[in-house]
Amino acid sequence: MKKVLSAAALSAAFAAAPACAQVSHVYLGAGVGIANTDSSEFSWKILGGYQHDRHWGIEAAYTDFGNYRGSGADSLSLAFTGTLPLDRRWALMAKAGVASNRTRVAGSSDHADALLGIGVAYAVSRRFGLRLEYEQYGKIEAPGGAFNDRASNLALVGKISF
Repeated sequence: MKKVLSAAALSAAFAAAPACAQVSHVYLGAGVGIANTDSSEFSWKILGGYQHDRHWGIEAAYTDFGNYRGSGADSLSLAFTGTLPLDRRWALMAKAGVASNRTRVAGSSDHADALLGIGVAYAVSRRFGLRLEYEQYGKIEAPGGAFNDRASNLALVGKISF
């Protein structure tokens, strides 16, 4: 599943490259937050995306959930994004896609699940923006695993458009 997500993310980035020659729609970002798995932990993420127009885009991300049951957990995700501009600077956003969740707990395996997210965005300038987002990653372990935990993340993300 990770190979499929990685290939899709790279394909989206390369497909977006010719389109961004005229207008800046490609972006990169990073964020920090609080992940909730079996406990609340410091999290961080990096992301890249392509904003097709004011309302629709696609985004790939890597999120590290921090410590999970004495080990670690992370996710690779690919999602479609929807944006509802409120004025020149503020917008509401939502995302839906797929997340490939991985834990490093002995005996666990990767698990793909639905990714859903909501947030509010603020354009600091034409090329730099901030957003506060909440994302739900689904189950963090494959069915039949020792645990039935779900992963969520509340993060403050900064992004730069090119």
